[in-house]
Amino acid sequence: MPVHPDADPGALLALRSVSQCFGPRVALDAFSLAVQRGQVVGLLGPNGAGKTTVINAAAGLQRPTSGSVAWEGDALPYPFPRQVRSRIGVVPQDTALYDELTAAENLRFAADLFGVTHAKRRVAEVLDLVGLADRARDRAGTLSGGMRRRLAFARALVHDPEFLVLDEPTLAVDIDNRHAIWGHVRRLRREGRTVLLSTNYLDEAEALCDVVVALRDGRAVAAGDPVDLLRSAGRCVEIDCDDDEATALRQRLELLAPQARVEATGAGLTVHVGAGSNPDTVATAALGTGAVRGVRVRAPDMVEVLEALGSHG
Repeated sequence: MPVHPDADPGALLALRSVSQCFGPRVALDAFSLAVQRGQVVGLLGPNGAGKTTVINAAAGLQRPTSGSVAWEGDALPYPFPRQVRSRIGVVPQDTALYDELTAAENLRFAADLFGVTHAKRRVAEVLDLVGLADRARDRAGTLSGGMRRRLAFARALVHDPEFLVLDEPTLAVDIDNRHAIWGHVRRLRREGRTVLLSTNYLDEAEALCDVVVALRDGRAVAAGDPVDLLRSAGRCVEIDCDDDEATALRQRLELLAPQARVEATGAGLTVHVGAGSNPDTVATAALGTGAVRGVRVRAPDMVEVLEALGSHG
């Protein structure tokens, strides 16, 4: 399991019981993670779950309050040694581009910092790779949000790192740019690169990741194959009914599906049905009462998934 790095001594990068405190607030609580070579590992959770704190520790951007980060089995000092930093590419939430420089100049500056040979050619290659070759001479400050995100991705690739750390890479981008970035991550996966990314999108985790670690309140609540994790969260049955009918219906459904969790909503009831139960049974029973206006079976949202995974743990 990726949350127990000591069981995976061959990991490229491992966080070992890392905690991060900001004054009295605990952002990360004895968190462990092992990232194997060639894996795309996703950190899934809502804002404030601790994803960016993990990213910062893994990229060497923030010294943990306690615990350690290991590269190829050896604990790293802070700041990370240059030979390790040169093998890591980072795309932060804030693209941190130089707006007064052109797209090409931003990449050339990064290439010079990493001592990239044939920098001009490499800059042209990565601009073409992210679909910005025709914007090479445009100042970064004139680019759209999605283009800026793609430029930040190009900057992380310019020195050809073996390990990419991506903090919500599709945050606040449109659907076309989102799928373009997904394509870049899939290409890295095909090439056997190692990627650690954070996301609060369920479909992104499922589409891109080999392993997902779900976080809540600075702790890992579950880890594993994203398809299996999402399947284990079950389904939700939304039932539209009046308040005066909801109480009796709730009691009936709790008897029918004692393992399900029933919650009152503004429109009626939501029944959270576990993976081992059939949501259609609940839906049929609700419709059979004649007291409901409508029923819908849907996948759980991220908060519901985390609640389900947390209860399993």
